[in-house]
Amino acid sequence: MRHLLSCFTFICFLLVTLSCKKNLYSDQPKDNELVILAEITAGDSVKVPISKSIQVGSGGIISFEEVNSASVIITRADGRIWKLRLNTSPDFAGNPASVYTAPQKPRYNATYTLQVQDPLSGTITAQTTIPPPVRLSDFDTSGDIRYGVPVLKCRFTLTDSPDISHYYVFEAIKQLVRLSHYFYWQGSRYDYDKPEGKKLYQQVSSSPGVKLFCDTLPTNIFKRLNIFTDDINVDNAQASSLDSSFRRIFLPPRVVSGQSYTTSFSIDRKYFTTDDVSSRGRVLVLVKSVSPELYNYLFWYEKYKSDIGSVPPGQLYSPPGNIQNGLGIFGGSAKYESAYYFDRLP
Repeated sequence: MRHLLSCFTFICFLLVTLSCKKNLYSDQPKDNELVILAEITAGDSVKVPISKSIQVGSGGIISFEEVNSASVIITRADGRIWKLRLNTSPDFAGNPASVYTAPQKPRYNATYTLQVQDPLSGTITAQTTIPPPVRLSDFDTSGDIRYGVPVLKCRFTLTDSPDISHYYVFEAIKQLVRLSHYFYWQGSRYDYDKPEGKKLYQQVSSSPGVKLFCDTLPTNIFKRLNIFTDDINVDNAQASSLDSSFRRIFLPPRVVSGQSYTTSFSIDRKYFTTDDVSSRGRVLVLVKSVSPELYNYLFWYEKYKSDIGSVPPGQLYSPPGNIQNGLGIFGGSAKYESAYYFDRLP
């Protein structure tokens, strides 16, 4: 989720840029307008980041702040209702948005409606449908060099369904991990990292069979990795030269169109390993099928990354989303995920 929140930070920057221009676009952020950037994925617990726009002074500058008192529900098409609660985990500290979560996991081919009510900002709604599972085969990886940059090349075949349009997005991220220390005493497990656990360990450490163990646990903190492609059929060619790196690769429905399609992309290995214990983790390779509105939103975000340095800010606009009475996106996805460990972990 943190990698989507990094997208949130960049979109906020774009909206701030636009808010400095008077009456250029009808979709400028207004004071106290809710901003949602949420991707719900089949099989993953639900996370919805929420922020709101705040006008600073009289110069038209828009800032963003967290929303900690919202009522957030997601309704499945069959009437099942999930109530999300504010998550105060340290993993989400420092984000420009509050994160509301629920343990429920979305299903493939199911439609979900989001409703967020805030006393100051009103009510927003949005709807998305989770795509069918990603059908992928012959996935393999190999080391390579691209323009002098060490990369991991991923090659695979997608088998598309003829009865539905699939919008594919390829990503690579590094998920950070944290160390967990624990021990067993009289048949029970204790957390050494908690004060009471550490105190007990000091009291019983000399007892027979008592030993301190170390494990790694994945966090909700991610680092996005740069990726490359030589596939001339991807939409990225509309955003920048294929010689450059991207945050995501976009393969449109017209390319696969109900057939088998073999493609590849390469991942910059720069952050695969580190001596910094706090930055160690695992590399996740993601092949996603996403809802059309999410595909379009993320593609415009990729295009802005290219255009922001060459196009005057007055010619940029916030990406079109599906949030009614607010800004942002509520999209659905299905994913194939492969994890790789390059860091030395305990």
